[in-house]
Amino acid sequence: MQREQAEVILREAGDLALVFFRRRESLRVERKSRQDLVSEADREVESLIRRRIQAACPRDRLLGEEFGLAASGQGDDSNASIWVIDPIDGTTNFLRGIPDFAITLCRVRDGAPDIGLIYHPVNQEMLFAARGQGAWRNGVRHQIESTPVTLDSAVLGLGYNLRPGNAQRAIAMMRSWTEAGCVTRQTGSAAVGISQAILGRTDGFYEPQLNSWDALAGQLIATEAGLRSSVFLCGERLTRGGPVWITRPELFDLVREEETA
Repeated sequence: MQREQAEVILREAGDLALVFFRRRESLRVERKSRQDLVSEADREVESLIRRRIQAACPRDRLLGEEFGLAASGQGDDSNASIWVIDPIDGTTNFLRGIPDFAITLCRVRDGAPDIGLIYHPVNQEMLFAARGQGAWRNGVRHQIESTPVTLDSAVLGLGYNLRPGNAQRAIAMMRSWTEAGCVTRQTGSAAVGISQAILGRTDGFYEPQLNSWDALAGQLIATEAGLRSSVFLCGERLTRGGPVWITRPELFDLVREEETA
């Protein structure tokens, strides 16, 4: 699948998400766990993306937040590429009418992310990267600013969920940033937080525990745009997730957390 085709799929998914966003008060909503919601919009958008990928890439496998890991249309080929899908990252924002949500899509080939996309439907902003080829914003090549950022001018994004220990780790990280002279922002969506770092609206992002569909596309786009990232959520982390931090090179040691296998 080429960039143009992948972008068409995400734009169509974004249009569907906006239909649901405009009538969000009437959506069926379920609670997966504390502060973790899913609505019919999440499922319908993921189903649309799955159908489009199955039609274009019938041998590829699919891993999505709402429907898990499944073979595509021609059986379970363990050597096939895997498409990692988050239909609406920032569901709580979405359901409360906050326009900070995004759709993510990443193809994993030969054990590593190969292409990644983040689409922001409300402002029609598309981020794309291909491994070893660079990053694009709305079809225009994108790289981070080359001028280094000082600690006392840095703005860093932070996220956390209510899994055991995550809030404490996030608070400890924020404390270290504050002591270094940085300030912190929180968006309620990892994809949005990572996008802000990619686009220079912040200088980095950290979250103690994310799933691959939350972050993998953003990790690829970030590194292709000139940022540094923690270990990609591939291999075993594709299904179990892990901590993610993405930042400008000069801030990497401040934002990083000790990595475990």
